[in-house]
Amino acid sequence: MSIIAITSPGGAPGATTTAFALTLTWPGRGLLAECAPAGGVLARGYFRCHQPPGQDLWNLARTAVNGADATQAEVWQQTIPLDGDSEHLLLPGLTDPFLSVQIAPSTWETIADVFADLPLTVLADTGPIGPDTPFPLLRAADLVMVVMRPTLAQVTAAQPRIERLRKSLGAVPLALCLIGDRPYGAREVRAELGDVVATYVLPIDVRAARVLSNGADTDRERRRIERGNLVRTASQVSRLLNQRVLDDAALRAQTVQEGGR
Repeated sequence: MSIIAITSPGGAPGATTTAFALTLTWPGRGLLAECAPAGGVLARGYFRCHQPPGQDLWNLARTAVNGADATQAEVWQQTIPLDGDSEHLLLPGLTDPFLSVQIAPSTWETIADVFADLPLTVLADTGPIGPDTPFPLLRAADLVMVVMRPTLAQVTAAQPRIERLRKSLGAVPLALCLIGDRPYGAREVRAELGDVVATYVLPIDVRAARVLSNGADTDRERRRIERGNLVRTASQVSRLLNQRVLDDAALRAQTVQEGGR
C-alpha cells in the first residue's frame, strides 16, 4: 500500500518513540517495522522482552533471499499485534546489530517491494542517517520523514545528512518532524535545512516517551499516557501523514493514466 520511512540525524531525538506513537494512532491498518541497523528496541523496552521468541527482522531477511513471494507470506509470521484487532502490528528489529552487515542491498530491495505490496501502511524506522542506512528501503518509500529536535546541534548534524538523502533518494519527498518547538521554530529550521514537503511538530512529553520506550508499570499508567498530549498530537500527525500519502498516490495514478492516453 505505502511506506513511510522514519529516520533522524542521530543524537537520540526520539525517532523510534515517534514511529511507535504514530503507528499506535494510525488511521487504519499500520505496521511498524524496526529496520534500524543498530537493532530493535521496542521488544526489550516497551514489551520488556515478553514478545514471542523468534519473531524479528532477521528471520524476514533470511526469507527474502528466496524472493518476494516467500517474503510476503513470512511477514505475517514475524509480526506481533499492538492491539486486540491486529489493526496495528510490529515487526521487531534485529536482536544482534552485527547481523545488519549480512543484509545485502538486494535483500533490502526485496523487503521494500514486499512492504509496498502489503494491504496496510508500513512505517519503517530505519535508524539514524549514516553509511549503514538501508537506502534501498528509503528509495522505495512514499515519504521519508526526518525526526529531530529544533536545536543548533541537531540542525548542524542534519545538514550534511539531509543533503545526502536528497542526492540518494531522488524524487522521494522529504518531511520533518520536530520534537518540541524550542529554541528554534519550524520556519527557522526549514531555512537552514532547505525545502521539505511538510513539517510536523510533536510535544516534548517525558513521561509518555518513557512509557513508549520502556513500558508501563501499571495499566493505569498506560491508559493515562494514551490520553496524554503526545499521543493526542501523534494521532493528528498520523491523520495528516496518511492523507498526504493517499493524495500523492492518487496524483501519481492520475499522472500515469493521463500519460497513457
